[in-house]
Amino acid sequence: MEKTFKRVKPEDLDSSDLKPLKITCGSTNCEEGLHCYSRFMKKAEKKYGKQGVCYECGNDSIDWDRMYQNDIKDSKFIFKSLSKEFIREVFSKMKIDQFAIENSLKKNKRELRTEAKKLLKMRIGKLTDWDGQQTPLGKENIINYAQHATATCCRKCLASWHNIPKEQELTETQLEFCTNLVMKFIEERVVDLGE
Repeated sequence: MEKTFKRVKPEDLDSSDLKPLKITCGSTNCEEGLHCYSRFMKKAEKKYGKQGVCYECGNDSIDWDRMYQNDIKDSKFIFKSLSKEFIREVFSKMKIDQFAIENSLKKNKRELRTEAKKLLKMRIGKLTDWDGQQTPLGKENIINYAQHATATCCRKCLASWHNIPKEQELTETQLEFCTNLVMKFIEERVVDLGE
């Protein structure tokens, strides 16, 4: 008997759906326009002769030159590009845990920004031996959702999507860009964030 799987849309997922679905950073659903663009996927370079393409199908619809400018004023383009990657789309559309929303609403925007900057500096400020595991998968803090959705969750994602070398410590400008990106995500997803 053949197994059939129900097609799930990213916006129907909540963080508790991630474990059973076994979604990883390398997951793809190319038929639905959801790819994996990691620069570190040797498979893509070997198969298609270049980096920055989906390792599964070769899709090359990301304007990397524009993406790598890290211009927060171009955040609509950045978010649109990020949404072409399966894991980013999952985190950008996922239902945010009510506890994480309520916890974020206890703070004003300035306090949340300070917390985001502190967590970003601690988690991705420099390369660690446990890169790829420093940002939890959602639940207790909305910043976790934002980091995964914006590819600021680990140094490998940061290098792939924002062209910030893994080996260097983040500059203040780079940290500010990452913080602004995380805050833009939060502001779009949570209504009534106080000033």
